[in-house]
Amino acid sequence: MDRRGFIKTCTAVAAASLASPSFFISSLRAQEVEFKAYKKAILLKKDGTPLRPEDIDPGKQYIFFYPHRATPCILANLGKEVPPADVKLSDGTTYRWPGGVGPKKSIVAYCAICPHQMSYPTPEYSFINYYPENILSKIVKRGGVIQCCAHLSVFDPAKGGEVIDGPAPQPLTAIVLKYEGGKLYAVGTLGKELYEDFFDVFKPDLRKLYKSSRKAKKLVDKCEVVEVEEYAKEVIRC
Repeated sequence: MDRRGFIKTCTAVAAASLASPSFFISSLRAQEVEFKAYKKAILLKKDGTPLRPEDIDPGKQYIFFYPHRATPCILANLGKEVPPADVKLSDGTTYRWPGGVGPKKSIVAYCAICPHQMSYPTPEYSFINYYPENILSKIVKRGGVIQCCAHLSVFDPAKGGEVIDGPAPQPLTAIVLKYEGGKLYAVGTLGKELYEDFFDVFKPDLRKLYKSSRKAKKLVDKCEVVEVEEYAKEVIRC
């Protein structure tokens, strides 16, 4: 999707939300906030060999696609041990996020679809990105956050993707990782998912990119991990 198409889509979705303020929350499929298992998928480097924790630079951000072929995820090494956290929802309820994985328990992953109006990385632009400690968010004046520049929602990757600032109605969906035998795997999700809404809203774009909805929705058992700057022509930070 090009910049004009992305802005047009955001405008249309925003108009719908204004017409019905509960559009985004009510459109999310009712579900319990619990772990949902998908295919166990190994994380791979571009050369097809297993991605290892030492390959993940704390000063960079990475992208892979899981659990579906078309659903993007942010992978980050926070550079320090990330303990489990209770993630709070807008209704006051909480759920337990298991924290980082790897030898230093520093590696985390999240669905890269913003819960506000579903901005997501495309081959043209990435509006939602991880800001390492050395790159400051102008909104919260620090690094170590995930920020969506479409509408300025900010999330804390060290606390289960909890909302720090902005209009997002819920935390990022966490991708649950496992570290086994020196290798990293994605095994499922934790939190409220956006996948059905994502496939509905962006059906034309995903069909164009993946040739069919069926191919876009295909569940994967291996994930190639690349730097976001290699995937998207332009990384938008704000």
